[in-house]
Amino acid sequence: MLRIAVCDDLSVEREKIRHILEEEFASGNMAAEFLEFDSGSALVSAWERDKLAAQIIFLDIYMDGIDGVETARRLRDMGCKSAIIFLTSTPDFAMEGYEVDAAGYLLKPLEEENLRQLLKRLFKRNNPALLALRQGNQVFTLAPSEIIYVESNRNRLLIHTLEDTITYYGRLDELAERLSGKQFLRCHQSYLVNMDRVFAAGDDFHMETGDVVPIRVRERRAIREKYFRYIMEKSL
Repeated sequence: MLRIAVCDDLSVEREKIRHILEEEFASGNMAAEFLEFDSGSALVSAWERDKLAAQIIFLDIYMDGIDGVETARRLRDMGCKSAIIFLTSTPDFAMEGYEVDAAGYLLKPLEEENLRQLLKRLFKRNNPALLALRQGNQVFTLAPSEIIYVESNRNRLLIHTLEDTITYYGRLDELAERLSGKQFLRCHQSYLVNMDRVFAAGDDFHMETGDVVPIRVRERRAIREKYFRYIMEKSL
């Protein structure tokens, strides 16, 4: 289920965003859970305590206490990978948004069509901030950063995430193509691993959850080199 956090010190603004999103998701048979916060400090405290696992955060810039930009900085410092969307009455925060990797801005007063267009951009296939997997009448929505690894048994995929394991019927090749980010590595015929979630690399990958993901024996050296090269480039 998609989890969305809305942080704004005005309850009427939180309600407006939630109303638009509920209508949009209902039209696509998507389920969402909403978390509301009336201050940046409340959001930061909740993230520090529970991690929240929210895929999208709508964050007002002008709030009492710490403002939205500082809130975003603190969330990023704690490892938050969520798509952050700033709500603001002025577009003067582009540089600050770049520093915290903002996914977009919405100007107040909020217009429904602008919000819908921004959501469409988030779901674009070529660079997804979110991954939507449709199966029958159900849609699974998650951020690629949540994925620990994916294992395949023919056309049955087990997508292991931070919170649970999603069973999805499809081909691993096709899912790997959609997960086009550099952090994903095909380490075995039946496994796709998120290198950002690797704790240690030896004969196998040891994930931060304690799971062990096998590395293809014949290509073990080359695969480990890809992993170490990725880690080195990321640290520069």
